[in-house]
Amino acid sequence: MKNNKRLIPFPIIQVACEGDTIAVHYILKHYEGYMAKLSTTVLTDEYSSGYYFLDRDLQDYLNSALLQMILDFKI
Repeated sequence: MKNNKRLIPFPIIQVACEGDTIAVHYILKHYEGYMAKLSTTVLTDEYSSGYYFLDRDLQDYLNSALLQMILDFKI
């Protein structure tokens, strides 16, 4: 099975660490799906039916944490 995950090119990481907004946006967009997956929870009602729920607060927290890590990253 081939791994189809693409890595973020090093020049984009480098300019993102310097605060380039386009590069930072590229990285945030790259991890958008993964953070949505981490932010999704299942809520269960009284009939034991499950509903998927996207926790926007958790997603915002993860975005903020990633942004902080990008800006603090040392090359």
